[in-house]
Amino acid sequence: MLWLCLICSGLCQQVPDTLSAARVSSVRDIPLLRPAEEIRGGLDSGQIIHLAEAVSRFTGIQVKDYGGLGGLKTINVRSLGSEHVGVFIDGIQIDNAQNMQVDLGRLSVESLSSLALYNNQKSVRLQTAKEYVTGASLHLTSSEPSADRTRLRLRGGSFGTVNPALQWEKRIGDLSVRASAEYLASKGDYNYPWFDTTLVRENGDIRSMRLESQLFGALKRGEWRLRLYGYNSERGFPGPVIRRASGFPFSAERQADRDLFVQGAWIYDWTSRYSSAIRFKYANNYTHYATHPEKNPMAIPYDLHYLQQSAYLSLAQSFTVSDYLAVDLSSDLQGNTLDSDSGQGVAPSRLGICTALAARFNLERFRIAAHLAYMGAYDSYADAHAGPWSKEDAWRDAWIPAASLCWTPFEWLEMDVSAKRSYRLPSFNDLYYSLMGNSALEPESALQTAADLFLRTSRGSWTLEARLSPYYNRVSDKIVAIPTSSQFRWTMLNIGLADIAGIDLKGSASYASGPISSCFSIRYSFQRALDHSTPGSVSYGNQLPYIPMHSASADFSVSWRKWTFVWNSQFSGEKWSRSANTADYHIDPWTISDAALTRDFHISRISEQACIKISLRLANLFDRHYQIVQGYPMPGRSFLMGVDFSF
Repeated sequence: MLWLCLICSGLCQQVPDTLSAARVSSVRDIPLLRPAEEIRGGLDSGQIIHLAEAVSRFTGIQVKDYGGLGGLKTINVRSLGSEHVGVFIDGIQIDNAQNMQVDLGRLSVESLSSLALYNNQKSVRLQTAKEYVTGASLHLTSSEPSADRTRLRLRGGSFGTVNPALQWEKRIGDLSVRASAEYLASKGDYNYPWFDTTLVRENGDIRSMRLESQLFGALKRGEWRLRLYGYNSERGFPGPVIRRASGFPFSAERQADRDLFVQGAWIYDWTSRYSSAIRFKYANNYTHYATHPEKNPMAIPYDLHYLQQSAYLSLAQSFTVSDYLAVDLSSDLQGNTLDSDSGQGVAPSRLGICTALAARFNLERFRIAAHLAYMGAYDSYADAHAGPWSKEDAWRDAWIPAASLCWTPFEWLEMDVSAKRSYRLPSFNDLYYSLMGNSALEPESALQTAADLFLRTSRGSWTLEARLSPYYNRVSDKIVAIPTSSQFRWTMLNIGLADIAGIDLKGSASYASGPISSCFSIRYSFQRALDHSTPGSVSYGNQLPYIPMHSASADFSVSWRKWTFVWNSQFSGEKWSRSANTADYHIDPWTISDAALTRDFHISRISEQACIKISLRLANLFDRHYQIVQGYPMPGRSFLMGVDFSF
């Protein structure tokens, strides 16, 4: 796929540094662990449709995809569940108290300088308290404009997909400005086999518009940032494929979304040993869901509106005690409200606090980090029948400790071990809404332990890397979301105890000499995620829903002058959609392959940076039929062509 070309090019080639000059700080940071995986470079090229495509190549990750560009796309790291994975933009979490599902399909990777995945904990200076308490975290870092530039892009391809975009960047002294707009439309009408016939996926269309602007400011001893984001979409939910009479509509459900948020950060080094950072965010998210029973007589009639508002404030402080020791103190305060006309008389609100005290110790070959975090939330439940304060009001809290040790015996070898507790609150939908909720849900707690062995060496034009990462997670009262007849309605339940043991393997080799560069990488993940809730039950000792025991991927890219070719293959082993691992819930294993080709044309007559990029991407090259979520067939072979003009 074309986005992979750009990723591999960024990893394997000697790409010129186009970032603006770094601001030099007198405060020495003491980082601990490297990311499990990281992508740098190539992310602003416009060839990745959405974030889910980029992170699906990370080891140990499952991206739950309901098919097509309009389908929901969520991330699961090491079988912890998508609600245990924090997604952060410039250190501020994308939060959703309604269902804790972050749809990666709504996020663009344009204007990002890097993606980094931390399977356990991240320990750096001035991070927010929320970054300490998530089970795993995906960090998106914005790139700062380095020069005046305008980009125009147009993509189009299979299933009526049209995707134009515009981005404008400007530097004015110490101020940098970026504004972007992107439109996406797709019919989503791909074919799929059904017994002895072929059907067309219906009601899978999407129309969306994303508007975004960013400001970057330089201070004498720090920086500030401001981001404005707006997203509007209208899409259909095609529903699961089930055996029905010929010609009967499978689904007529529609959903419209309007997401707005503003976030900012002010970071300052007061002295050579003390720094602080203030971050804030306000989000306003509106959802309209309708079943349209006039088009589908079997549908339960719903016409629901939800409005969620969130306000967030964080203060982080870092004290450099000596060249070897740093101490950090972070505190977050957040309020969430949710209003709905669901007819259940429910208007929940949540006031949450989170604070973390952390220490990082660094010697020449040893690095140690530990933190103790406290997380608490008060839920109030306004009921039209029981008055403003009902018996559902509750305070939930937890202490979250963690510790990590890293040893670097040689320059080419690094080893680390870590242990951490993580805790996730039930969402508003989990608790309060009968369409998908269960008011008896208990908070979910996890104990995570992991080790990591990383090797890297360079020989002439070759660079070799290898990584071995065994881990064990023990999850109590695991909250599992099981899709029902709709992507909007879910069944929520607690699995009393889950034991998750696995190992991630990755190896890569890259070569760069003159105009030729190439990269080959292979990844394998083994996950044994077992339900140990009720001995003697039909599900005891079975694999958790949607977790394949075996998964793997392989990438190969080669670049010569202005040409880049990429091949990628992915494999997912068998899995089940329920803890009862019976034939009715079995999902077959699958393997898919993608290929892509790009060509750059520099136009020096216009300007030194003027360039046209032409790209062709072939997805699912061998037209394999497969499902990631049971009942939701994925698209077969498709193509996407793009033209990108920057000046």
